Amino acid sequence: MTANAHSPRRWDLAPLYPDADSWDADLRRLAARLPALEAYRGRLAESPATLAEALEAIFELLRLAERLHTWASLKADEDLRRAGPRGLLQTIEAFRAEMAAALAWVEPELLRVGSDTLASFAAAEPRLAPFRRYLEQLERRRDHTLGPEAEKVLGLSGLLCGDGRTIGDVLRNAEIEWPTVTLSDGRRVRLDPAGYAAARTSPSRQDRQLAGRLFHERLGRYRTTLALCLAASVKEHVFLARARRYRSALEAALEPAEIDPPVYRLLLEEARRGLPVLHRCLRMRARSLGVEQLEYADLHAPLCDGLELDFGWEAARETVLEALAPLGEDYVGRLAGALSGGWVDVDPRPGKKSGAYVNDGAYGLHPFMLLNHHEDFRSLATLAHESGHLMHSCLSQERNPFPTARYSIFVGEVASLVNEQLLIVHLLRKAKDAAARLALIGHHLEGARATFFRQSMFAEFELGIHEAVERGESLSADRLDRRYLDLLSAYHGTAEGVMAIDPVYAVEWAGVPHFHFGFYVYQYATSFVAASAIARRLAGGDRKTRERYLALLAAGCRRPPLDLLADAGVDLRRPEPYREALEAIAESVAEAEALLDQGVAARAARS
Repeated sequence: MTANAHSPRRWDLAPLYPDADSWDADLRRLAARLPALEAYRGRLAESPATLAEALEAIFELLRLAERLHTWASLKADEDLRRAGPRGLLQTIEAFRAEMAAALAWVEPELLRVGSDTLASFAAAEPRLAPFRRYLEQLERRRDHTLGPEAEKVLGLSGLLCGDGRTIGDVLRNAEIEWPTVTLSDGRRVRLDPAGYAAARTSPSRQDRQLAGRLFHERLGRYRTTLALCLAASVKEHVFLARARRYRSALEAALEPAEIDPPVYRLLLEEARRGLPVLHRCLRMRARSLGVEQLEYADLHAPLCDGLELDFGWEAARETVLEALAPLGEDYVGRLAGALSGGWVDVDPRPGKKSGAYVNDGAYGLHPFMLLNHHEDFRSLATLAHESGHLMHSCLSQERNPFPTARYSIFVGEVASLVNEQLLIVHLLRKAKDAAARLALIGHHLEGARATFFRQSMFAEFELGIHEAVERGESLSADRLDRRYLDLLSAYHGTAEGVMAIDPVYAVEWAGVPHFHFGFYVYQYATSFVAASAIARRLAGGDRKTRERYLALLAAGCRRPPLDLLADAGVDLRRPEPYREALEAIAESVAEAEALLDQGVAARAARS
């Protein structure tokens, strides 16, 4: 199934809100309804019907607040230089903090009602069915829920939270005067985050080295400010964890997804255990590029000489739809409609937020996807990745009421990476010759490096900086640089002679916005492991796996994510899935080495 020949390349936000006036009117309605919830204070134990009425009213306001935030956020990301949308975003963020403070009494009162009474109410009142999972999760957080006044203070603290991330985003995307470079093919590229992401994939090694040096030197001019931004975010995480009586920021961050810290540490252990596989992969890349000494600037060198592919938007969309055929006609057909229906903002523009994401905060409408499509292989893979999030959100929201529709990111990244791996399988099957096959295997291995090993390295960095703050240490730019460069060297085998790393890359941490989210990136690595197993089975035509996987996508947060993945056939609490994924990576390296041994043409890293 294919999409329409001409799809819009900008998202259409009018179905969400046609303009700022309609947005403001909804905000006023929300503000007017909030005081009425006070009437339920002290009455949640009154009867099952009263509890149902209260929770319905509360979650309806939460849904509306999320919808308002979604529109403001999307409008702001269209052009970060515009003050108007940023002001609206700040307005709704401030109101949500006030709203959290106004509702701070709810969870302490529910906990006082007691789990036995709540269970009996849920059994007696069908309207409470959508809230059972919420009540179960609340009970899990009993030891970390404070009294009404303390909860109110923490709710108000939301006014102070997130500034480090926001300031860093605006600085990187709108205020830093990024340099412009002329590449060897004559193209002039502005080395902002999106432009650098494109320039570092140049076939010219000299271009890549120049772009990497200029980008990170310019980023380094702001390293002190960006270190303060990151330190503010880490201190925020540590403060909130301690305020809620968690043993660590790690435990606090993992608790909402019901993940125990040993799962996080198991990932780091298995990633370190698998570094010889990564080093073998990097040596193969050096052979493929025809260089004696691999450099950090070579990590994104293209390996697609053997590929005759059109990476334009229309062609990329069609390729992704074909690749996802193992997920069934319904999945593919609905995705085709979404990609041509005004859900996606495709092209990079000055001021537009860099990167790519799916925002699913408009429950009852549909998700929105932001891309920065550069007509290259990376953009093709990004489209497959974000399409996984898009369809996961669609299925989850259609099959679940609002309280259980928001799936855990721990599961969400599996959906995106399954799509990426199905794309590689599809392209390998269509490969016309050994050179094309070598190029695709190279990209698959780059995906393994970037998603499993790199994100595990990020997770180790993130754990280290949080533990440093918990020990009372400061996070200066110099300390962050040293720690990051040490990890780069260990993961990329500098001591073993695998790769040379220019110290200018020590400041790379300052360009990673995910570090501000608090133990987020590890989920990419665990999800790679799960997706590796699921995609292999899907590609083999396993109908049972497809049924289980689609059930996972439609499950929302009805069950803990580790249990949902176990139902789909992958138990991430055990080391076996990690080791199986590493074995699969090693097999791909071996095939690439064999192709090189056979004399298959490799790309030379042009100087």
